[in-house]
Amino acid sequence: MLIFSNNEGKTRFNKPLYGLTGVYTLSEGIALPYFLSLVEINRAIDELKIAEQIPASLDTKWSLKELFQREIDEKRVEDDIVKGYLLDPKKLKFFNAITIVLMPKGSDGKIQDTFDDNLNIAPPIPWDGTDPDDEQWKHIQSEVANFGGVQFVSAGISARLRWDEDRVLAVAVDGQHRLWALRTFREDQKFRGGTLRTLEQQTKIPILFLLLHNSAGFQNVQSEADYSIRGIARELFTDLNKNAKTVDKARELILDDKSISAQCVRTLLTESTGEDTKHKLPLSLVRWQDDSNRFDSSYYLNSLVHLDLLVSAALDLKLPRDPMEKKQVLDFINSIDSALGINDEKVQWEGRSLEEYYVEDYCDEDGEPVTPFARIPENYLGSAIEGFKDNFRPWLLKLLLEFKPYRNLLQYAREHNLIEGTFGKFQAQTSKHKGIIREQEIARDSDWHSREILTHQNAIASMKENQWAFKTIFQKAIVRLGKMVEFNYKGEDKNLGDINDVLNFLDRLYDKGILRVDTELPGYAFRLWTFVAINPGNDKIKVAKAVEDRIFSLLCLWYFGYRKTEIDIANSSLIISKRKLLNFFGADTNKAQWPGCTDAHKTLYKGFDTAAFYGRDHEKMSIQKKEKLVRERFSAVLAVGLPEAYHQLLAKQTSDDEDLDIE
Repeated sequence: MLIFSNNEGKTRFNKPLYGLTGVYTLSEGIALPYFLSLVEINRAIDELKIAEQIPASLDTKWSLKELFQREIDEKRVEDDIVKGYLLDPKKLKFFNAITIVLMPKGSDGKIQDTFDDNLNIAPPIPWDGTDPDDEQWKHIQSEVANFGGVQFVSAGISARLRWDEDRVLAVAVDGQHRLWALRTFREDQKFRGGTLRTLEQQTKIPILFLLLHNSAGFQNVQSEADYSIRGIARELFTDLNKNAKTVDKARELILDDKSISAQCVRTLLTESTGEDTKHKLPLSLVRWQDDSNRFDSSYYLNSLVHLDLLVSAALDLKLPRDPMEKKQVLDFINSIDSALGINDEKVQWEGRSLEEYYVEDYCDEDGEPVTPFARIPENYLGSAIEGFKDNFRPWLLKLLLEFKPYRNLLQYAREHNLIEGTFGKFQAQTSKHKGIIREQEIARDSDWHSREILTHQNAIASMKENQWAFKTIFQKAIVRLGKMVEFNYKGEDKNLGDINDVLNFLDRLYDKGILRVDTELPGYAFRLWTFVAINPGNDKIKVAKAVEDRIFSLLCLWYFGYRKTEIDIANSSLIISKRKLLNFFGADTNKAQWPGCTDAHKTLYKGFDTAAFYGRDHEKMSIQKKEKLVRERFSAVLAVGLPEAYHQLLAKQTSDDEDLDIE
């Protein structure tokens, strides 16, 4: 209920709320006051806001956590909360307290970092001369705080709260889905159509208001982080929600500060939208809005969930199935040290290794576990993250940013100012805000959405068409190749080279058109990638671990062939034929110099060795005939990925041999 008063000038204070006040003082130098009130359901719906109701603006940059704070899962609200709970006649209905932060609002409707105390117009007490109960709050023992459009009065543990809705937004930092469900329940025509039933209107919602101003008792001596009003609200949202029910994988990934994978993923991304750097993936081009791992459509350079899968696979930590089983835990710790120790040093904290910490703090005097050990302890996360930055991030970012198709996408985005300009600002909005902004801009310029947004989305989408580079299963395979070269062999093996050699190799394949899904294999019935990653019947991509293994195996053999050709040319050695080269990589005697070559050979051979490959008469074929067919195709596939120098030198050698035979 909004109250207009001649004594208040142009202010628009709501009717007072009454309740109890308290303060959290669990850390030295920090005091967080709160006010708890029972609010009538209609008032709660009318006066309390969710983050999506903060006015939309293209001028605001959003951090990753803020992006999720603002996004409402409408499907969950309607299906799970309204239909599955509020409308179920057999359910006892109860919501626990919704947490609200009072946030200062500027004249343009945007959230400000601090309350403006220059316009402290104190509303009268009582709020209405006809309300004798409110008169008591003028008592001499009452403590009155007026700040930035908020009036907070306390007397002991009892308290009274009002705010000016033109200068203050009451925004949910916990319970926004519950609050939006109540609004949907009342307003949506499918449900109550704007008016709650008489019985329903008697409901009161417990609301907890956080008061972030020193005149209300707020204290904060911390200085290392963002302690603006918005920064505090963001931190509170994260703390309150990270242990709540997970809505989707992407949200869990961003909110979990105790997950090593989540923490490592964040080191790959810019801090906020509208920010660009050559050394990180720009958040504006990453798919963060949902839990899909795909990025082969629209404008995305990558997907947040996919990055998590990449990092988890690269780290390959051996999580204990039973966190009370000592051997499993020690294997887990060893995998942490192997992946995240720097220069052969173990992950440490205050001079203690993780194994020492486990034995001393998680086991009894006999060395038997007494406490489960399921994840990296919080104290060791800093050391582990530094290990990731040293062991994985440099070469991983090279692959994700400098591989030619990704480089082309970034170049287009920068040439058209998509990351820091209007396009990136628009994509950072919630779905609701996108709709609002689109309507506003089109009203001024009918071509705005097509010119500023759709044109660029379509241009980037066309770059991805039929390209393996933008398929998640392929990117996982190239990361495995990068890990083998740069992590397993530290980029120091003379045969394997380093990550720059991997990039040169991949770029060459891309330039030759080999990395198109629909690449043909001249002289053969099936396309190049058939039996490796696409079905022979319908040319559909098969997504499975076995397919990823075959893609990785083919890339390995192509890369080994590429490197061997370079080495042979440098040493003036003879170039062997494609069939002999295939046999070379299939021989156990060569796997020491070319790690995993025999495994790659076997994996690919198994992919060809199928009834679909041999055809209808496969049952009548001899084993020798089948082997010949496989080797013919296998060697042809291998030859496609070899450098031009290989084919040129092989042709020259063949010609020279023929001349010698004639003589």
